[in-house]
Amino acid sequence: MTADELKVYETLLERPGSSSADVVAASNFSAVHSRQLLGELEAKGLVTRSPERIARYQPVAPELAFGALVALRQSGLQAALGLAERLAKIRPSSGSDKGDELSVELITGRETLMRVIGQFYESAKHEILEFDRPPYVNPFESHNAMHVSMRDRNVICRTICDTTKLDWPGGPQHIQECLAAGEEQRLYDGVPIKAAIIDRRMGLVPLHLKSANDSGLLLRPSLLLDTLCAHFEMLWQLAAPVGSDNSLDIHARNAESAELEQLIALLANGLKDQVIASRLKISERTFERRISLLQKRLKANTRFQAGWNAAMRATRRSGN
Repeated sequence: MTADELKVYETLLERPGSSSADVVAASNFSAVHSRQLLGELEAKGLVTRSPERIARYQPVAPELAFGALVALRQSGLQAALGLAERLAKIRPSSGSDKGDELSVELITGRETLMRVIGQFYESAKHEILEFDRPPYVNPFESHNAMHVSMRDRNVICRTICDTTKLDWPGGPQHIQECLAAGEEQRLYDGVPIKAAIIDRRMGLVPLHLKSANDSGLLLRPSLLLDTLCAHFEMLWQLAAPVGSDNSLDIHARNAESAELEQLIALLANGLKDQVIASRLKISERTFERRISLLQKRLKANTRFQAGWNAAMRATRRSGN
């Protein structure tokens, strides 16, 4: 029912037995538009018309009219689900190798991709895994809106965020909003891609980070999707859980990241902070955060102590 149809229907509920002229006076619609709306409502079974020369319109009781419409819509949805299940059985039973070609599908066009993304998230039943990193082409609110229905369906969401998100405007606050919504968030230096995986049966990867809304790859069950799932679990173990203040639970990590190992090597060579930041292609703020992370991970209060502890760990690993 359109907004105009609803207004006419409400008018008839308030003034049953009204003529089309009465509807025009009450709704301020034109005579032509009012007759068109009355005809639409009659076709939908929401009003009845008397056989008089000047027809009078009576609204059908809402509990009767809308109950029938709901039943009709439910019947249509059940038929659509049945059709989807029948069509899903055709591809595996085809006996040809052409089904393998559909394991990766290229989605192009902003409108098409946004529609696919909406269907993608709505189809999640158990869990969703996300690789998250800047740049962001959409406001964080759009991400939150897609996750609301998942939370209502008790879909588990785990996200690995690149540490550069902490430097992005609104990034730390968005992480806190996700945590408050019951999602699991972890931080990792060097998340390679943006991607989402639902129920380990389908994945979505944008082709370009700076224009993520223009094109993407839809991954169906395949070796490529299995590899992406395995890569997520590997990084999840390496990533650091986020606390209520965006701090990292360093002791929960099971291994040291390659980025921090590289940082240790550069520090050991006696390079200055600005030179190291330039080598790693990071900002000075990010460099200071990694130094703090390194000291916490090595349980050190100073850089000298961190270097000493790192050297002792290396000695123990080498067995010398």
